[in-house]
Amino acid sequence: MKTMLGRFTPFSDDRFSERGDPSLRPSLIAGRTEFTYYPGSNRIPESSAANTKNVSHTITATIEVPQGGADGVLVAEGGAAGGYTLYIKDGKPIYEYNFFAHERYKVVSSVTLSPGPAVVRVDIKYDGGGVGKGEGISLYINDKKVGDGRIDKSVPSRFGAENFDVGMDTGSPVSDTYEPPFAYAGSIKKVTIALQPSVLGGSDQKTVRDMEKKAALIIE
Repeated sequence: MKTMLGRFTPFSDDRFSERGDPSLRPSLIAGRTEFTYYPGSNRIPESSAANTKNVSHTITATIEVPQGGADGVLVAEGGAAGGYTLYIKDGKPIYEYNFFAHERYKVVSSVTLSPGPAVVRVDIKYDGGGVGKGEGISLYINDKKVGDGRIDKSVPSRFGAENFDVGMDTGSPVSDTYEPPFAYAGSIKKVTIALQPSVLGGSDQKTVRDMEKKAALIIE
């Protein structure tokens, strides 16, 4: 019996619209509000990482600073086209948000890290009132505020085709102040991301889903 492979492609999938709809795919993050990542958590697809968009959240990095200090990325998501990164440079923690490479918002610690254990935390308070709105940023070292600032407008759905990383920034860099992977030269115990309940209404949530669907189709 001859198989007529020229007549059909057995592994083809013409459900183009459905394949681009993230809500129709299995999800490891749906409904979760707390995420803990450890060293080696690299190249995690954006769709499988903690979704920090349009919601207040906290990013906490528990680290060890060696004698003489250490620079490098603690956690990053996205790349040159858009994303966020928490890193240390010249001994000072820095949180930077890249809005589609058009605007860059940066909060730099006023304090240099001392050798030994440290907890670097960023509290992000979402303004609400729709999608892609502004955010207030507070930066802490060991529960002491060391910097604050604002993001005027945030990315509402997808940063792009790049990934989420702990301890380095793989792919293109979120910040133009370092060269990838800019791996942290000290040690990272863990990175925790905690999300607050969403303040988006039903129509705004649908808007985000539609944006994610279009972004997924473009990326694929």
